[in-house]
Amino acid sequence: MVQEDRDLVYTYNTQNQRNTLDVYYPNQNFQSDVLVFIYGGAWESGSKGTYKYLGRNFARKGVVTVIPDYNLSPNSIFSMVEECTAAIMWVYQNIAAYGGNPNRIFVMGHSAGGHMIALLNSDPRYFRPYGIRNPIYGLILLDAFGLDMYEYLTMPSSRNDRYYNTFIQVFSSDSRNWKRASPMRYSRNIRNPQLILIGERTYPTIQTQNRRLYGKLMSSQQVPIEFHEIPRRSHTQMVSYMYFSRNQQYDIILNFMNRY
Repeated sequence: MVQEDRDLVYTYNTQNQRNTLDVYYPNQNFQSDVLVFIYGGAWESGSKGTYKYLGRNFARKGVVTVIPDYNLSPNSIFSMVEECTAAIMWVYQNIAAYGGNPNRIFVMGHSAGGHMIALLNSDPRYFRPYGIRNPIYGLILLDAFGLDMYEYLTMPSSRNDRYYNTFIQVFSSDSRNWKRASPMRYSRNIRNPQLILIGERTYPTIQTQNRRLYGKLMSSQQVPIEFHEIPRRSHTQMVSYMYFSRNQQYDIILNFMNRY
């Protein structure tokens, strides 16, 4: 049986209603693995309630699952990532009360959410204010977009992207910020196991940048790294098809979590 605790405030630095999260947890007392899911939506849309199916499915499989909201455009990318970091810190400090193991926190992000978790995991400035080492045990990139935003936004074709104006609003028109917000540039700092999943029918940029990150981590051999391309899946389907609890991605993700 799945228990749910919703709309918990994860930071007291603001009264914004989007700084809340939902916890889905199995009815058991022992310390379970924990999964924090950060959704995407081009940094302009999304809601934790949309993904309750994912929280419930993982909880039924024995994983304590947390899904936070965060502020969207016109907020800056750096404030969004700071909010996601605050949500993860809340999990680290409170998840034991829900049967979760704070020493085994896995973080998964889809699309823009994948970008943000990759950034906060690899750039040490995000956890530094809390005075602790990065508490993320493993990272799961689910068709992550924007691993190198500098590369993407300097491509002439990016101006044809329907979200281009949103990207400039979130990342600014300053190319120095594009570099600063590109996780690929901090890959040497990665110290935890990584799982990369992409859809066979996803966008070319996502294909290229995820494969490049995989190649970097394979070459350096600095961390365990796994890569899976899911047949016949588009970008959106990589998360929407997880509505079905027998989706093969659950097996891939749970096997990854159990392996490390």
